[in-house]
Amino acid sequence: MLTAPIRGYSTVNAIYNRKDILVPASIYILIVSALLCNVAVYLYQHFPTSYTWEELFINYEGGFIRRGLVGQILLLVDSALPMPIFYVTLFSAIFMVFLYISYKKLTNVFDPIVVQFIFISPVIFLLHINDKIFFGRKDLFIEIILLCIAQSCINCLEKKHIYKSTLLISILFIMGMLIHEMIIFYFPIFAVLLGVAYARQEKIFQWLFITGVLFSVTLLLGLVFSGNACMSKAICASWALRYPELTCKGAISYLSVPLYGYVTDTSLHHTNWVSMGSVFLGLVLSSIPMIFLWKAYRPYTAVQSLLSNSRVLRLAFWPAVFAPFVISVIANDFGRHISTAFLSYIFFLYAVFSVQPQPAAPWLHKLKKKISVPSRLRYAYLCAFVYGLCWRMTHWQPVGESYVQPGEVLRFFYHKLGLFVIFP
Repeated sequence: MLTAPIRGYSTVNAIYNRKDILVPASIYILIVSALLCNVAVYLYQHFPTSYTWEELFINYEGGFIRRGLVGQILLLVDSALPMPIFYVTLFSAIFMVFLYISYKKLTNVFDPIVVQFIFISPVIFLLHINDKIFFGRKDLFIEIILLCIAQSCINCLEKKHIYKSTLLISILFIMGMLIHEMIIFYFPIFAVLLGVAYARQEKIFQWLFITGVLFSVTLLLGLVFSGNACMSKAICASWALRYPELTCKGAISYLSVPLYGYVTDTSLHHTNWVSMGSVFLGLVLSSIPMIFLWKAYRPYTAVQSLLSNSRVLRLAFWPAVFAPFVISVIANDFGRHISTAFLSYIFFLYAVFSVQPQPAAPWLHKLKKKISVPSRLRYAYLCAFVYGLCWRMTHWQPVGESYVQPGEVLRFFYHKLGLFVIFP
């Protein structure tokens, strides 16, 4: 995934030409593999009673319902393959492939040192393996769909086949909606990018009509087919016949909770200073690689250039940027909102710079030359791993509990050596 670590290079130029200035690949892969094994074992051991399994089990046995696509597929597969082994193995493989493909695509547009800084973050790509009760969630499928939508937007802008690309993007969007309705909040920024292709051909009203229909259909799907108590019982019964130990007191039971119930529950977090203070801290820490990217490539200039042909798109841009955080008013899984929002921004910028290339800022080249000296390179490694391993953010916490927690390194020192007693 990342290139091999630097060994035996004495000249600055030789080191500079390598792509592994920030983090050696062998160490990165070792850490990712260890974390992946840890969370995969946890998910396997908690089959089928954990919240993650219940969310995956939501299917169409009680009637058509949002979030039911994955569960229906798993129900069909379950009769032929052992469910926990099949899904844990499949999800782990998909995660690693997603990591690899994302890295390859991003390094085609951005400097490897920028991309590796993003990949080190414990929240952006690695939240799935840094939070054991988050591993296996449907968010990964949504993130893959967002990457595919970004690639389709690139093809649309480069080849000008707007109707074929629009059809593909619409199918991907609706498929994402059948997996998890959260995609509604992350799609607008890509819809704006699709609008650029229509604006270039002076068909902006067609774009408005198409996106209006898409959002209306998906919103209707999310609100009308949100589920009820009867559906919850039917879904539970379809799995209880196979796994009697299933309690259905988690995700399946929440299908009958009305929207205002989620809002009321989330408002309790909003009024708690510990919860929101930790969310703000997590947002700041997670923003560091993003700020590094923004400073290195000045995306505002490239985005403004793309949107210059349409006032409608310029007006729609900022609401689309803030749309991912609207979900924080409804649901209190703040960690996953931050993670997926930043991933959507990264994929959006990947699409922007693919069609509107822009050179890296001069200070980035100077920085790479400075840390290419072996002695400084060691400090760069140290800083990278301190940032990546000494903290983590969970996707959800009860009211009054911190979303930002010490990472595995600090936990090791705390439990094994009795240090860092300030952490619980």
